[in-house]
Amino acid sequence: MRLKLQTDYALRTLLFLAAARRICSVDDIAGAFGISREHLVKVVQELARRGFVKTTVGRAGGAQLAREPASITVAEVVEAFEGRQQVLECLAQPEVCVLEPGCDLRRLLIKAEQSFYAVLGTATIADLTRPRRKGGLANIRSAITSGDST
Repeated sequence: MRLKLQTDYALRTLLFLAAARRICSVDDIAGAFGISREHLVKVVQELARRGFVKTTVGRAGGAQLAREPASITVAEVVEAFEGRQQVLECLAQPEVCVLEPGCDLRRLLIKAEQSFYAVLGTATIADLTRPRRKGGLANIRSAITSGDST
């Protein structure tokens, strides 16, 4: 399975906002990750539409988390942006398969997808923003803290 770029940007945005704990501009987030501002604007709009972030317009505007990071699972975000993949048409429409009823391949693929989302459901945005000395969000710590007044 390969996630869409939009899903990647959504997850990164949520991680950034959780670590920053403040309103952040799309420019700040895009700059920190070296990603397209124009594409990120669409992602932030979708995150807002789905209730993950709140946005404000104006000079001091931007995005901030609408929920506590500990209440947002990675599975929830991936499913919101990807939907259930259903790697074969028969997963959603068993009537298209001549092997149904009783196709073991279909059942295996359903189980694999369920397992994928179950694993992603074990991690929240808060879990993934725990401070680290090296790697992860530590690589962009200055971008995250640049707007802090503390």
